[in-house]
Amino acid sequence: MSEAALQLVETNEVEVKAMSIVDQAKAVKVVDVESYRFAGELWKGIGDMIKEVKETFDPICEAANKAHKAATAKRALYLDPLTNAQRSVKQLMSTYDAEQERIRRAEEARLAEIARKEEEERRLQEAITLEAQGESEVAEAVMAERVYVAPVVLPKATPKLQGGPVYREIWDFEIVDINLVPRQYMQPNTVAIGGVVRSLKGQTNIPGVRAFSKRV
Repeated sequence: MSEAALQLVETNEVEVKAMSIVDQAKAVKVVDVESYRFAGELWKGIGDMIKEVKETFDPICEAANKAHKAATAKRALYLDPLTNAQRSVKQLMSTYDAEQERIRRAEEARLAEIARKEEEERRLQEAITLEAQGESEVAEAVMAERVYVAPVVLPKATPKLQGGPVYREIWDFEIVDINLVPRQYMQPNTVAIGGVVRSLKGQTNIPGVRAFSKRV
């Protein structure tokens, strides 16, 4: 029988034994001294089984892990440079697209301002004409109306590429003055609190914190 076949038989035997002990553990109940002693023996048996499982599967896992690392390293040799190159090209495209969008919006705003001023001038001339015709109230109404011009929408300068990169706008933040941050956005330093509790145990005296013990 080949080494692989022998290894398969061995692992199958360990699997059966392990699951048998697991079933025993699920069924055990500790209700008196006798069942307490039985549970203690079962606990030790489980420990022995854990050791046997590790001795059986650790070499297999180690061999698989080495093969996985070798394959991963080989993949990364080609994948990482490609990923970096793609990221770099996308950044160049994104920067250009963002600049063209800025220019487009600025031009839209410029044209909208021109249109607004032209509308204001048109109304002024209309009001002057009405005033000259003795329509003072109508002229005042014309000047009092809110100036409205149709939004100016220019086409994007960069083309939409089939299968090209998609740009996402991500908002981030930075804390400029921690003393101004509201309390509800503060997170307790659980690492520091845990250190104090493990050190002082029942003598811990941190406002808002209750120290307690649990058996495992």
